[in-house]
Amino acid sequence: MNDDRGMILINVLMFVAIASGLVMLMIDREELALTRALRVREAARAAAVVRGGEVSALVALRRDAAVAPEVDNVAEPWAALSERGAPITGGTFDLAIADAEGRFNVNALRSGTAVATILFEQVGAAAGLDRDAVVRAIELVRLHGPFTDLRPLRVAGLDPAVLARLERMVTALPGETGINLNAATPEVLSILFRDPVVVQRLVEVRARQGFLSAKDLDDQQLAQPPGTSFRSNTFWVRTRAQIGDTVQQGATLIQRSLDDEGRPRVAAVERWWGAAIPPDAPAFPVARQ
Repeated sequence: MNDDRGMILINVLMFVAIASGLVMLMIDREELALTRALRVREAARAAAVVRGGEVSALVALRRDAAVAPEVDNVAEPWAALSERGAPITGGTFDLAIADAEGRFNVNALRSGTAVATILFEQVGAAAGLDRDAVVRAIELVRLHGPFTDLRPLRVAGLDPAVLARLERMVTALPGETGINLNAATPEVLSILFRDPVVVQRLVEVRARQGFLSAKDLDDQQLAQPPGTSFRSNTFWVRTRAQIGDTVQQGATLIQRSLDDEGRPRVAAVERWWGAAIPPDAPAFPVARQ
């Protein structure tokens, strides 16, 4: 009788152990499912915030096209959209908006114009390209362009160090864009004006007032270089949202044009997500103190 009771107790304990294991497994799976569902919701919310950042840039640039179509610079309201660490429900939000026309657009070479060719030759020389390398790069763009980024130039047989310098002075944008003197880096300005003292003065003026104008060039007794302007039609917006442990990031290239009736049209022409974001996309601003 005692042996039977012992066996019954062992069986009961065994079933209890099995049941406990099954319950724990069910709990683990339920927690995993809940965690996965939470992350999916967070990712969806973060993606919506990223898309909202793009929309805010589109609205600001459309307003700018209507109010001040002749100039584009960082003193304008659209440039004030940039944020770092802005609080949102459950997380933070970052946005960078930038003029994309501060460098030479390699796709302009497809036009075959003398202005584009000469300017690229000057840029190439400043980067350290010899004449043969410049010709190869021009042929590559004309035969296989337009490009959406600069990676195709890497197959032109260019020295990696030279290519790295070149990529700081050129970009790949839709259409045939010029160089906005309000967005050009000091390196690009040096190529355009060829006088370090003058370039330094222009950089200081631009930093002080937020822009350059034809008067600023006149004050330095300078002519406006061919292929340049004080306005842009192409802009970058890059947005990042963190909600909980989930981060979503996107970059968009926005271009302005006129419709058939001459009205301003602003639209996203290219989008990238996550790791696919190209190096041309602007960095996020420094957090405000």
